[in-house]
Amino acid sequence: MTHSPVSFDQLVEHHRSEILAYLTRLLGDTHDAEDACQDTLLAAYRAFERLAPDSNARAWLYKIATNTAFNALKRRKRKAAHIMDIDLDRISADSAPALERREQLRAVAQAVEALPPKQRAALMLRQFQGLRYAEIAASLECSEASARANVYQAIKKLREALAD
Repeated sequence: MTHSPVSFDQLVEHHRSEILAYLTRLLGDTHDAEDACQDTLLAAYRAFERLAPDSNARAWLYKIATNTAFNALKRRKRKAAHIMDIDLDRISADSAPALERREQLRAVAQAVEALPPKQRAALMLRQFQGLRYAEIAASLECSEASARANVYQAIKKLREALAD
């Protein structure tokens, strides 16, 4: 959806689930993501009247969600290292992962968790949310080239971390 919906309710109806999924991936915790999603929607509600009719409402929402997540990550940074929850439910019961597979998933989660927040956000927006680089740039308040560079660096760091 490129243009602003008619109402805030329509905006939320169209994008709440994908924003929540993004925040869950970015924060690695369902409860933190739900809190951040509520904070995002509250901030969006307060600012909705200032959103220009021709704005990309989806990118605008991701921008608010990203800023909310970055604030949550800054608060969390003081706490002990946190391993991202892995969504093992996606793996069918028929192919229950062996211990080795779980260790691989844990290694991926740790590598993603170790990425700088902006690189992690860019990677999540591109790989999991399917945003174009222009939308990522709008969401992260950077140039399109910087959005590309953040995704590239995130993938490069993940490859290096997982090469061992």
